[in-house]
Amino acid sequence: MSEITIPLHGLTRGGQEFDFVLDDAFLDAFSHDVVAGLDAVAHFFAEQKGGWIEIHCTAEGSATVECDRCLEPLLLPLAVDQVLTVRFDSEPEEVVNDDDNTIILREGTSEMDFAQVLYDLICVSLPMTKVHPEGQCDPGAIGRLSREEDIAKESGNTPFSGLKDLLKQSKNKNI
Repeated sequence: MSEITIPLHGLTRGGQEFDFVLDDAFLDAFSHDVVAGLDAVAHFFAEQKGGWIEIHCTAEGSATVECDRCLEPLLLPLAVDQVLTVRFDSEPEEVVNDDDNTIILREGTSEMDFAQVLYDLICVSLPMTKVHPEGQCDPGAIGRLSREEDIAKESGNTPFSGLKDLLKQSKNKNI
């Protein structure tokens, strides 16, 4: 398990900075469902703000994901920039927390591993549709997709063919 541990007590006045290298070893702690490879640097700036801590988290580099069109590896730029708040409570399980950027920990917690938080931020920073630029997908995969599409059109068995029958049935019932 790759640890991205930040001390929560004893932060120096004016804040403290932490840097971590994010690579494939970092990903080994998580399933490789979304991100297959990683080459990035994470930077945390933690500052005590009275009874809570503000943590500014950034990560820059590149992430390798699977192309949604051809299923081949796709290298994407990675940019994460998020401010998190860490609050403390004697019974954090009882606190209602509607803010996704606030983490509530038990009083006395001296450090926190931010690996899961950082992995989640990386995943949500990626685009919804992950595809190579036009013309850069694997030609073999695109050829197979085109052949399957042509066969479906010729046989009349497209995803929309069932909708045509449904539309005809609804028109007959309304007459």
